[in-house]
Amino acid sequence: MATNTVPWNRYEHELHFLYILRWIMGFTALIAFLLLAIDYGVYLDSQSLAWVETGQVIVGYLFLGGYVVQLIIRRDRWKYLRHNKFKYAVSLGMLLEIAIVYGFQIDLRVVRLLQDLDSITFRHPQILLFQLYIFSNVLRWVVKISQSLAQYNVSPAHFILISFGSAILLGAALLLLPKATTASIHPIDALFTATSAVCVTGLIVVDTATAFTKLGQIFILLLIQFGGLGIMTVTAFFSLLIGQRMTGREQLLLGDMLDTRQVAQLGALLRTIFFTAISIEACGIGLLYLSWKEYLPADASLYTAFFHAISAFCNAGFSTFPDSLMGFATNMKINFTVTGLIILGGLGVGTLRNMGHACVNALKEKRTTSLSVQSKLVLLMTALLLIIGMSLFFMLEYTNTLAEYPWQSQALIAFFQAVTFRTAGFNTVDFGKVKESTLMVGIVLMFIGAGPGSTAGGIKVTTLAILLATVVSAARGQTRLELFHRTIPTMVLHQTLVVVTLYLSLMMSVSLLLSLTEPRFRLIELLFETVSALGTVGLSTGVTPHLSVAGKIFIIITMFAGRVGPFTLALAIGQRQRTERYRYPEEKVQIG
Repeated sequence: MATNTVPWNRYEHELHFLYILRWIMGFTALIAFLLLAIDYGVYLDSQSLAWVETGQVIVGYLFLGGYVVQLIIRRDRWKYLRHNKFKYAVSLGMLLEIAIVYGFQIDLRVVRLLQDLDSITFRHPQILLFQLYIFSNVLRWVVKISQSLAQYNVSPAHFILISFGSAILLGAALLLLPKATTASIHPIDALFTATSAVCVTGLIVVDTATAFTKLGQIFILLLIQFGGLGIMTVTAFFSLLIGQRMTGREQLLLGDMLDTRQVAQLGALLRTIFFTAISIEACGIGLLYLSWKEYLPADASLYTAFFHAISAFCNAGFSTFPDSLMGFATNMKINFTVTGLIILGGLGVGTLRNMGHACVNALKEKRTTSLSVQSKLVLLMTALLLIIGMSLFFMLEYTNTLAEYPWQSQALIAFFQAVTFRTAGFNTVDFGKVKESTLMVGIVLMFIGAGPGSTAGGIKVTTLAILLATVVSAARGQTRLELFHRTIPTMVLHQTLVVVTLYLSLMMSVSLLLSLTEPRFRLIELLFETVSALGTVGLSTGVTPHLSVAGKIFIIITMFAGRVGPFTLALAIGQRQRTERYRYPEEKVQIG
């Protein structure tokens, strides 16, 4: 009697096995991350440390074995090898280094600074090799998760919320590690600090200088850098760096987030973003190092310069000094370096790139590339707001916080506050002592913010420019909005009204809630705190450390909304944009 048998499909079995292996490798990456976090973030006795190190070695071998099995079982192994050159090159290097260490019995002791940057611990090079190897694999899996998420039908707005939210939660967990703090902190304080760092705000509920160890400060700095550049941008750049090509869906998603339709040039754009950021930050580190050498030892001045250069360019406002930069209020070199970094970070990559192209073409005597309307508006409004902010601060505080300084220092301090008001969060005066009129000026400047596509918050200077230009255009009876011989689309006007309305609504709502939860503070102080959080500025009159748990949660939500943008938040909550296929008859409505 014949029986029906299902033919054995080797290809389906391969896919099923590779699917299971992929999950095993993903779980291994999670274990690797936890082992690294425990090793570097938890105080361990010698026996516990030995167990953790053994686990790291096992995880390293699991990665090696898994990659070998993946290569053996695949039919298209050579094509797969070409597309995954990075992980196999690193794995091969790992095997060679292990062979060298074992073969020649190298008994060197390597300084491991990351164990605890306040003291020096020694460790065998083999352990360091395994740690570097598993860290590279964890990094690769972070990129892989980002790519996998991009494959789903996720809108840019939802992706931004997910990526920033994940970074905040991960950052809060890292800041709760025992070695990250000098004393244990409340989980809400860790979440607040992580949100402030990822959202490049700078508001703090615990002192960064004294509450966190060097390791904790480095965690904060990494969150600032990732948050400033954008989580998706960072993961996409690492994807290119390790040789993994972006999928079509990922390219479209990233192109939408970076506001470019030239998907084919995304790689060049990402390299430009990172090269620009790293170059500017490197220059800032060098200049600040030379300035702080006059006050600090060489190693301390280098670390301080490194921290503040990144914090300034990302417009974060975090400082390793308890009183921010008040101790250097009259130092021209430090002030101009920090303000220069803040301004460049606040212009936005698009404007910086456009300026670079214009300068190159001008040097080559070409006229093909000129400044775009957006770049002109950003530069014009930035200069105008700096002049207005500096003048008003100088006049209002001349007999108050500036009274003890000579006029040259008064002008320098006024200029610094005009710059930092717009998004940075550093301060060289005590904002708990400034006049209420000065706080109102600060609220307006913080509400406006800096350039679009930058690390800054606020409604953006282009939004203000469009709003003012619309008023002038309406007063002249014009039916179209024209700037620099270009017509601005009607959709931009709609978006301008939406952004301003949402910002005002959030500002008033949060201020009202804070007035209920924090009755001991003046309304002007709470309004200043709210706008500082919403504009991701980070300036405070001293309210932040004394907020209740409810108040801290309100500010956390406000910082998050300010970083991702209320417009993006509305798009994520609402429905997808669609084009109506009908049009109702028009009817005029009286306004004003």
